[in-house]
Amino acid sequence: MATLLAFPATPSGAATTYQAYRFAANGSVRSTVPVDALDDDAAERHATTLLDGHRIELWARGRFIAHVKP
Repeated sequence: MATLLAFPATPSGAATTYQAYRFAANGSVRSTVPVDALDDDAAERHATTLLDGHRIELWARGRFIAHVKP
């Protein structure tokens, strides 16, 4: 019988897909942008490039990461 290899659930160095929620001036969610990053800090840096004068909330699945403000 063939030997099966055990692979980790999340390989080391694998990117995580974060969600950047872009808010409108009235507080409603205007759009959601997927952000692939290796860690929380990299995701937050990428989210700052999405700023367009309104705040962004950055999430990884159900875990809140940061508020990114203009």
